[in-house]
Amino acid sequence: MGVDEMTYKVLICDDHEDDEQEWVKEVQSVVPQDSFEVVGASSLQCDLDRPTVTDLKNSIDELLRRRDFLRNNPTSDLEKNDSVFDSTDVLILDYDLVHFDNTRTRHTGEELARLARTFSNCGVIVVINQYRDIQFDLTLRGHISSYADLNLDASLLPTKGLWQNPPWSGFRPWAWISISNAVELQRARQNFVRERFSCRILDEIGMRTEDVRLMSDSAFEFIFPNQGDLDSLAELTFEQFPQEQVSDLDARAVGKHEPDFAAGFIGARIGKWLEREVLGSQDVLVDVPHLIERYPFLLGEDFNFNDLEAWTTAVHDFDTIKEQIPDVCWFKHPEILSRPAVWRHRFEATEDIVEKSYSFEYEKVPAYVFQEDVSQFGRLEDSREFRAGYHNAFDSRHVRVLEGIRYTPQRRFALRE
Repeated sequence: MGVDEMTYKVLICDDHEDDEQEWVKEVQSVVPQDSFEVVGASSLQCDLDRPTVTDLKNSIDELLRRRDFLRNNPTSDLEKNDSVFDSTDVLILDYDLVHFDNTRTRHTGEELARLARTFSNCGVIVVINQYRDIQFDLTLRGHISSYADLNLDASLLPTKGLWQNPPWSGFRPWAWISISNAVELQRARQNFVRERFSCRILDEIGMRTEDVRLMSDSAFEFIFPNQGDLDSLAELTFEQFPQEQVSDLDARAVGKHEPDFAAGFIGARIGKWLEREVLGSQDVLVDVPHLIERYPFLLGEDFNFNDLEAWTTAVHDFDTIKEQIPDVCWFKHPEILSRPAVWRHRFEATEDIVEKSYSFEYEKVPAYVFQEDVSQFGRLEDSREFRAGYHNAFDSRHVRVLEGIRYTPQRRFALRE
């Protein structure tokens, strides 16, 4: 269901009500009012006349109750009470939000993100202010260990490009998934896993042995932390994935006994792995702007290479590019990956691509580069080079560098100067 057909529920949670309400107003100022309902957790109330939980504290307690039950009753069915998280499409948690459970255990925003991801049907989860002073992450890797789908500086919440689809202007990192799409993407990933629960992960996403060999150590370790051989990884099923997360008792519990929650958990974690580790490196999978940057001949014989705006247009309107690339090269499941991409190994082994690459006159192409912080192409002289954190041959990237935006860690600039 598209954004024009329903209203997404956005819940913003902070234990400082003034800050929470300010964030509510900021988000309301940039989202289409008929598509998003934005509320603060402080406005929620518990209905004492019915056996239902709608306020924040009791909703968190319900997650903890579900956790304790699944940990201690491996053969019994979980009876669910209502929790506001189950009906939330976009959950925004301040990292400094603190909840104490009945045992006086302290839960931060990150911990609540983990609980919501594991024990509810929550959609997209955003944790704000966990990694302070980072507005644009020059490693491009994000925070794979976080259970949030996105970790964000609070000042960026009212960024239009975070909530809306292109065209974009100003600051808008390419690694972001527009929240208008991210909710549907999470639901689609959950369904994808639910329908393939006993199937092998690599088979279902179309990843071959030659693709696995291109993965970084961290990408391999995330999906399969306890094994070291390709044959075992090839046999890993979606159902087995939570059991491999040996440090996460809750993932293992929900994976065994609550398939619906497990599908949401697995879909989110595998999705983040695909986005940040597999696609982010632009080594195993390569998306359209980075294909254009490396192989400008894909833009077509009649393309005006001097037209800078046309380069950015081609990122989103890429019919000419798609016609030149065999279907077998494309990642087949747009319901689990946020953008079109090709398997690099298959693409570079295509005879026609090899021939065009050798015969193309690269000297006629202007010095244009893809600027990761604005999701647009720009002139090289108007860009600054940095080294991303994947430690591969494709780590050299560029940003426009906008005034007022903090780019961190700064050493990533120095590594290319």
